[in-house]
Amino acid sequence: MQPGRSRQMPDISEIADGIYRFETPVPGMFYMPVVYVIRESESVLIEPGPGMAIPQIREALWQLKIEVLSYIIPTHIHVDHGGGSGELAQLYPEARVVAHPRGAKHLISPSRLIESTKLVWGEDFEAVCGPFIPVPEDRILVPRDGETIALGGRELQILYAPGHAPHHLVILDRKLNALFCGEALGLPGHQLPTVAPYSFDQELYLSTIERLRQMDVDLLIYSHGGLETEPQMMISRAAENARNYADMILEALRNGQTTEQLMQTFADDVARRFGVSLEEKDVEIAVAGYSIYFKNKGLVP
Repeated sequence: MQPGRSRQMPDISEIADGIYRFETPVPGMFYMPVVYVIRESESVLIEPGPGMAIPQIREALWQLKIEVLSYIIPTHIHVDHGGGSGELAQLYPEARVVAHPRGAKHLISPSRLIESTKLVWGEDFEAVCGPFIPVPEDRILVPRDGETIALGGRELQILYAPGHAPHHLVILDRKLNALFCGEALGLPGHQLPTVAPYSFDQELYLSTIERLRQMDVDLLIYSHGGLETEPQMMISRAAENARNYADMILEALRNGQTTEQLMQTFADDVARRFGVSLEEKDVEIAVAGYSIYFKNKGLVP
C-alpha cells in the first residue's frame, strides 16, 4: 500500500441480486466515490474511482472472494470515476477497461486528462486523488452505442449518455432492468444537475435524460449515491432542475451578478427548495460549469 493511502475497511452491501456496493472515502474529495461490483462467472467492477481508492477496492474484492475481474467500467473518465482505471487494470490483468470512444484515447494517453483535472482539482490533485496511470490500448474495449456484454448470468447494455461529459456512458443490467446512471441524471436525493466545468453541455444533458426516460427502467443506481426505486420521478426532477437552474444562472449572468452573488443565489434556492445546505465547493463547481457553458455558446460575454 502506498504511503498516504486510506486503510479504511470497506462496508459492502448487496443492493440487488448479485450487485454489491461499497464506498471508498478519500480525504479531500468533494464527492464520495462509490464502487459497484457485479458478481457473476465473469465479474464486473463499475466506477473504479480515483487511484487513492484502489487499496479499498482490493480489500472489498478480497472480501467478496473475487480474484479475477473480466471488465472494469468507469461511467466516464473524470478522476473521481475513472482515475484509478489504469492501476486497477495492472492489478487485474485479465480485465478489459470499457470506455466511451471519446474517453478511451485519454485513458490510453492521459496528458490532456491530467491538464483538465488540474483546472478543477488544482495542480497538486495527485496528493488527494492519486495519479493517472495509462491503460494499455490492447486492454481497452470501446463498445458501440447499445452494444451488450454477456457475463454468463446476465447481460449489460452500454449506452452513450453525453451531457455531464462527452465521454459519459451508462450501463443497463438487462436481468434486473436496472440502470447504472453515473452522473447522467443529476445527484441523488435532490437530482441537482451535475454541471462539470469545461465538459458540461446542457442540450446534450437534457437529450440524454429524455432518452433514459424512454427506456422505462425499474431501478436507478447512482454513482454518488445508491439504489432508487422510483425512476420516472427521479428522471423528471433531474430534467426540471437542469432547466430551472440553467435559466436562473443565465438570467443572473445577463444581469451582471458577480460569481459570489451567483453562488449565493444558487445556494439559497437549493436550501429553500430542498432543505439542503450545499458545500461551497459544490456551489462553485455548478456555477462555474454553467458560466463556462453559456460563455462558450456565446450567450453571455
